[in-house]
Amino acid sequence: MVLLDIKNLTLEIDISGGWVKALDKINMVIHEGQIHALVGESGSGKSLIIKAIVGALPQRWRITADRMTWKGKNLLTMTAKARRKLIRKDISVIFQNPIESLDPLLTLGQQLKEMLPTDKLTKTWFWQRNHEKQALAIKLLHKVGIKKSSTMS
Repeated sequence: MVLLDIKNLTLEIDISGGWVKALDKINMVIHEGQIHALVGESGSGKSLIIKAIVGALPQRWRITADRMTWKGKNLLTMTAKARRKLIRKDISVIFQNPIESLDPLLTLGQQLKEMLPTDKLTKTWFWQRNHEKQALAIKLLHKVGIKKSSTMS
């Protein structure tokens, strides 16, 4: 199944002299079960691509693409509310500087447990939720190849 499908993504920024292309005709396809890394020199547009996908760009910037879909849903025509709901459910981003995204005083597992939405939990009693969050966090960490238990302490 195709998760992300981008064809000819172009990002233009409105400056006083007119529109300037920051990204030009980016193509990307990511299938379910694949692991990808977006690499490049500083200033090459990695963060701009991700911000375009999640819709975190200023109003004065213009995105065009032949296709930009997530699980078949068109990200370009989606309302801001629908896109936020989709991003909260399916997509997470940690930018280059993890210190700005993650708390160095807490383990990765603790932070993961904290952000797990309650709709992912099956237990209804409050005293069961912590144990279920712990199990789900461990499962998610294992899914991305992190097996060391000290991440959960």
